[in-house]
Amino acid sequence: MSPLLPRLFTHRAIRNATALTAAATGLYLVDTHQNARAFQRTARTAWNGVLIGWDYKFNFTPGKADQISELHQRVADRILHVCQTNGGLYIKLGQGIATQSAVLPPCYLATLRKLYDDASWVDYNTVEQIIQRELGKNISDIFSSFSEEPVAAASIAQVHKARLHDGTEVAVKVQKPEIPIQIEWDLFAYRVLIKAYEWIFDLPLSFAVDYTIKHLREETDFVNEARNSELCNEFLQSDPKIKQQVYVPKVFHDISTKQIMVAEWVDGCRSNDKESIQAMGLSIKKVMESVVDVFAHQIFISGFVHCDPHPGNILVRRHPQDPRKHQLILLDHGLYMRESEQFRKQYCLFWKSLFLLDQETIASICKLWGVGDSQMLANATLLKPFNMERSPSITPSTNTSVLDAYEIQMKLKDSLKDFLINSELLPKELIFIGRNMTIVRANNKVLGSPVNRINRMARWAVVGLGRDRDISFMDRLSRKASDPQDGTVAKRTPLSIWRAISNVLAEAFNSWLFELALLVMSLAYNVAQAKGFLEKTILGRETGGFEAVMDEALKKRLETEFGIKVEGDLFDA
Repeated sequence: MSPLLPRLFTHRAIRNATALTAAATGLYLVDTHQNARAFQRTARTAWNGVLIGWDYKFNFTPGKADQISELHQRVADRILHVCQTNGGLYIKLGQGIATQSAVLPPCYLATLRKLYDDASWVDYNTVEQIIQRELGKNISDIFSSFSEEPVAAASIAQVHKARLHDGTEVAVKVQKPEIPIQIEWDLFAYRVLIKAYEWIFDLPLSFAVDYTIKHLREETDFVNEARNSELCNEFLQSDPKIKQQVYVPKVFHDISTKQIMVAEWVDGCRSNDKESIQAMGLSIKKVMESVVDVFAHQIFISGFVHCDPHPGNILVRRHPQDPRKHQLILLDHGLYMRESEQFRKQYCLFWKSLFLLDQETIASICKLWGVGDSQMLANATLLKPFNMERSPSITPSTNTSVLDAYEIQMKLKDSLKDFLINSELLPKELIFIGRNMTIVRANNKVLGSPVNRINRMARWAVVGLGRDRDISFMDRLSRKASDPQDGTVAKRTPLSIWRAISNVLAEAFNSWLFELALLVMSLAYNVAQAKGFLEKTILGRETGGFEAVMDEALKKRLETEFGIKVEGDLFDA
């Protein structure tokens, strides 16, 4: 026998191995049963993070350009595996990584979009225990009936249909029990992961981490969600143009907590369910007009924005007071973003300036936002919202060599770094506004673009400027710079009669130019819709209408400027 074996199997070595095994087993059992596997999940994330960093460090090189696509796909698959295995908040975190896909490798979202279909749910016995713990009563003491299986399930919660003892039908949203235990571990892992990507790709990715984490925390607090729903309703009901077009179910606060929310049950179909909407005798066009108006009002008027307006969170029903009309039902108010008043007005002015072709104002706003390429931001805003949840499927075009795959991605990275020259100045609101508008745009496209979304939002932007609509941005900027900093009121020099007349004429000209720009956009929209109608009638082929035309315009621009092709529908939410 080798002399090494006796040394390996000494009593001391056996005792140490036994103690180590017992400690590891104990740690595993405690982490599994008492800590919701938080340590295991974080360790899994850390290990895969090391593997991803190693993979990119040694394989993302010009000499391996022919393997770059496989490298990106390998990493995307690894991230998907981690998120699906860990579950819970990692589903949200994976979706958050997907929102960075505008600056990350192109295949990420094609893979990570699977996380949007996660539908795991906890059993009824666990739900009973959560309700009893949170409300201090048995489930039968609160509800006369309660569906054992959820009617909907997502990453952090699931919804059951129930009935109160007075006969009121309600939706009971129950947070999964492991979320409160796992959240701090998961958010820490998310922060580290984004920092790692920032280092790997040499791109500014972590500037919005704190902002995103803050909103993710708020999304797990159902008391906060209840407040959001009521504030949303308050803002929408304050506008006589849309107050009758939308309804927010009321929350029963006396039987709601941070982990349980009971709200009024309202029936309706999804906002992109064309057949069901038509079966109710409602107009697809008018429904979509309301969808655009509601979220444009939030973006440009109230500044309190629903950040997850996917079709499952926007239901459509016949209006209770007039069945010939429709009414939207807004659900899931966990993820909201409040704009600063300064940003709201800047964003309104940015939209208006795009239609006025006011390059000076556009450039000035972009400078304030730390954006170096105003043209890129302008194109992204008009052709489609700047997409944080989608990455184009980029492949070398037919006239590029294998080595070009590496060169193209380096060129894209340089362009993105030039685009965002100061990430600290970039308004964090743009992240969630981009998410909102991308989803609304996708809904419009699915329905065949019945609404000229761009024109409609531009009009809301002008309304959002209010009394400031006749004041130039640069004039306001100079006034702000000259305001005293000691709290006193600055003296305003009265305008001369000629200056006043000049301002009136300038505003009249701007209004005419704005309407002319809308007219041109309307003509393009109508041509695209007519073409789509003919294709459907003659060829039997469904098209996405004007939204699809804008997609194609962006694809051509990417191919012209970067020599790349965009495949598929990865612009869609």
